[in-house]
Amino acid sequence: MARKLKGIAAAPGIAIAPVVHFHPTLEHIPTYGVGPDAIEGEQRRFQAAAQEVAQSLLAIQRELAGAIDARESRIYDAQLAILHDQTFRRDVEAEVRQHGVNLEVALQRVVARYEAVFEAMENPAMRERAADLRDIGRQLVGALLATERGKYTANGQDYLFVADEFLPSDAGMLDRRHLRGIVTAHGGKYSHGAILARSLGIPAVVGIEPIMLDSNTGAVAIVDGDAGIVILDPTPDQVADYERARREQRAIDSRLAEVRFQPSVTRDGTEVRLQANVEGVRDLDSLETEAIAGIGLFRTEFAFMERRQFPTEDEQVAMYRRAMEGAKGKAVTFRTLDVGGDKPLGYFRMPEERNPVLGWRGIRLGLDWPDILYTQVRAILRASALGHARILLPMVTTRSEIVRCREVLDQLQADLRANAVPHDRSIELGVMVEVPALVPVLPDLMPLIDFLSVGTNDLVQYLLAVDRDNQRVAKMYDPLHPGVLRVLEQIAAAAARAEKPVSVCGEIAGDHWFTPLLVGMGYRELSMAPVFLPRVKVMLRSLTLAECVDLAQRALAMPSTAAVRKLVQDEIQARWLRQLGAGEERRS
Repeated sequence: MARKLKGIAAAPGIAIAPVVHFHPTLEHIPTYGVGPDAIEGEQRRFQAAAQEVAQSLLAIQRELAGAIDARESRIYDAQLAILHDQTFRRDVEAEVRQHGVNLEVALQRVVARYEAVFEAMENPAMRERAADLRDIGRQLVGALLATERGKYTANGQDYLFVADEFLPSDAGMLDRRHLRGIVTAHGGKYSHGAILARSLGIPAVVGIEPIMLDSNTGAVAIVDGDAGIVILDPTPDQVADYERARREQRAIDSRLAEVRFQPSVTRDGTEVRLQANVEGVRDLDSLETEAIAGIGLFRTEFAFMERRQFPTEDEQVAMYRRAMEGAKGKAVTFRTLDVGGDKPLGYFRMPEERNPVLGWRGIRLGLDWPDILYTQVRAILRASALGHARILLPMVTTRSEIVRCREVLDQLQADLRANAVPHDRSIELGVMVEVPALVPVLPDLMPLIDFLSVGTNDLVQYLLAVDRDNQRVAKMYDPLHPGVLRVLEQIAAAAARAEKPVSVCGEIAGDHWFTPLLVGMGYRELSMAPVFLPRVKVMLRSLTLAECVDLAQRALAMPSTAAVRKLVQDEIQARWLRQLGAGEERRS
């Protein structure tokens, strides 16, 4: 039976291949006492092992030189720096000398202490460096035991690398000709293993559910590195769907060079601003800001979730300024803290709730704890002096919440003016439309706000009364439901009447099947995960505005989800495949 497992999207792309489990070869570490007369010999062993590991790392670096960017190649420089760090060496030698243990045990103890220090750090990128220490420790112990590391292979067959974690030294041991994907139980999006996977172009999902490690070697699995999903023992239909998606991606990749920096317009010239959703300033490093209209959703909560305490105002200002600088003069929409529900803060005790998705979260929490809201809004205002910043309020339910937030904003701006603190005095305030009850009262809210952003993930599940993470009912979560489409059309119409900009920043914004429908309803701003931008741009440039309006009007008139889906399959998907095929013919 097919099982859909959720992890963290670490490297984009789709892979379909049999699972091969890989385990560290160091299963038994010898333990014995070391007398004073043997300490010098242990030191010589350490020097020899360090020299061997250094040569191995340099060899991996040379081997990968043509496959990864120079920036990613410096990962191995970081490991070499650990290896040659004199403090690290002295600590290992002191462990041998003071406790009379053999070098292998001393290494394990020192590496464990160093790991604990790194894992306690607030910066997630620094916490990920604990994996580098484990890797160096593993390599040193392997050299001490003269354990030969063989290539990770699957007898010349395509395979998925499945392991507890993927460490930088593993990259040199892979049969990359047949490696199709990487799945690990541990690791983060910014670990060196994940960075290498992205640079090598290998789809990867990390932090996967433990059941994956218990699967049988040889079992077929699908790795969706875009969505952070692994499907174990997929059905033939699922395999066919992903095979089609993979073929489409190859065709899109070949067309991307043609459209990457071209305008985001329909075939007859109607502009649609395509923006990016980002989770933190590090996401901007790989973002082609020249190809987007701005940052349509900066999820500030992830910076809070990565820390071990609330960031100070100055720390937030530094982060938001980095985002403004990374956007290179384009607008950045900062969503205020949206924790609670499925995004708890480890250092902030929240009440246990029977249904946290409908509970104390978003702006409800911010207004109940005004210190949090005041500090964050003030920090965004201070950062706004660098360019075009916008403030977006999540989980708004009532007009009174907007009134209170507007009062907070006005009060903070007055304080900044009085103290001659630079900021954007006309900063825009917007509202996320997620709660269905907000839709009929939008005309009453428009005088209080400057823009709208539709958070379709929550809006759809609230409209359909379906928890999309509940496997029993998840199949009922379908944004193509006619009721959802008509609500989306009502939001766009309300914004148009009030002459206020409106964007879609939920998952359907990055679903290219939805692009014609949203444009046809009147949406002119779409914000999505960067990986989906090429598909949406290619789709957008293949249609005229009149065609989008026609498709949207017909979909809105459909009586059932099945009827809407048939329209999408027969006309939007069919057109898409014909267009990609025609593009391939032109190039051949």
